[in-house]
Amino acid sequence: MRGARSAVVAAAAAFQGACYNYVGLRAPGLAPSTYVAVTLTESGSDELARLLGPEVLVVRGRYLGPRELGLSLSVESVESRRGDLARWAGETVVVPGEFVRHVEERHTAGSKTLLLAGAAIGGLVVVFRAFGQAGTGVVAAGGAPPSAH
Repeated sequence: MRGARSAVVAAAAAFQGACYNYVGLRAPGLAPSTYVAVTLTESGSDELARLLGPEVLVVRGRYLGPRELGLSLSVESVESRRGDLARWAGETVVVPGEFVRHVEERHTAGSKTLLLAGAAIGGLVVVFRAFGQAGTGVVAAGGAPPSAH
């Protein structure tokens, strides 16, 4: 039974990691708490290096609202020009408007999420069929009852 529970927990964790796509803004305004990816200009990357790190190209996080200087973000991660990803813990950073190349909103990718869910369920079925009877206390036909030690 423990193996089945572990498989269920693993599947639940996989479902929490839904797949996303980033889509250019369709409306002129952003709603607070929208998850965004802000691509910086080259000069923006250079100017914000002291706050974000060297050669940062994309800043991802929750949009907190407009500020006099630009966009206020609760940063979740930054991506360098080489593709390195650095996780953040939600620190607030204001990205001045002149340093923004473009902004994209994150949306759930339905087809990718369904594909991930299908793979997880298929994996669960295979695991359960292979190990489902182990540790459940069920006696296979012709087998001896479990010992009471």
